[in-house]
Amino acid sequence: MSPVLRIAAIAVVAALLLTALVAACPLCKDATSDADKPGTTSVWRGMYWSILLMIAVPFTMAGTMIVVIRRARKRRESSLPRPRPPLIFPDSPGARP
Repeated sequence: MSPVLRIAAIAVVAALLLTALVAACPLCKDATSDADKPGTTSVWRGMYWSILLMIAVPFTMAGTMIVVIRRARKRRESSLPRPRPPLIFPDSPGARP
């Protein structure tokens, strides 16, 4: 069995067996419309939290990438040798008297 066919078969079986997990976001699916019962939340509360979580993931990923890139650039700059200062000749405009 080829690897591509094996991966496709696993994906199909997982999609068929795990439909409860991929049916909807858990916060919206488990929320009930009657918020006056103790221990239940409203549908709007579930939607609120699911939106916050969906927004948090891209921002966290972008922030992590920014931190990784900045650290790599700092390490690279610190490992490079420092350039020598330019030589100043007595007759040049930047020479001190």
